[in-house]
Amino acid sequence: MEFGIIVLGLFFSYTLIRVNFIVFEISKPKYLPPGPAPLPIIGNLHLLGDHPHQSLANLAKIYGPIMFLKLGRTTTLVISSAATAKEVLQKQDIAFSSRHILDAFNAHNHSHYSAVWLPVSTQWRTLRKILNTTMFTN
Repeated sequence: MEFGIIVLGLFFSYTLIRVNFIVFEISKPKYLPPGPAPLPIIGNLHLLGDHPHQSLANLAKIYGPIMFLKLGRTTTLVISSAATAKEVLQKQDIAFSSRHILDAFNAHNHSHYSAVWLPVSTQWRTLRKILNTTMFTN
């Protein structure tokens, strides 16, 4: 009887893990570049190993110079070629110039009035000009 319960538990666990993999692969957006299939919670962190730069170079041989990795909950775009990086950063510089704003900076609207956290806009350019003419000159 105990053997049957163990087998049933293992079968249930296997089915649950397979369903997680299937659901997670379906939810991946279609516009992302190719990359290895992530695990449900840790993503692709297990592929980085002790030497991440060598692991990313090996993955670039398989998936190309632009690849998609999921590092935990963070979606990451890895560009491993200098020519590709130059092209992406020259043509898509506005899309990649913003950064993730932490919740602590949203608490008292610090992210709306700081040159560090503003997205590239007319307000950011004006604030940058003011900083350059008043604070960063002799």
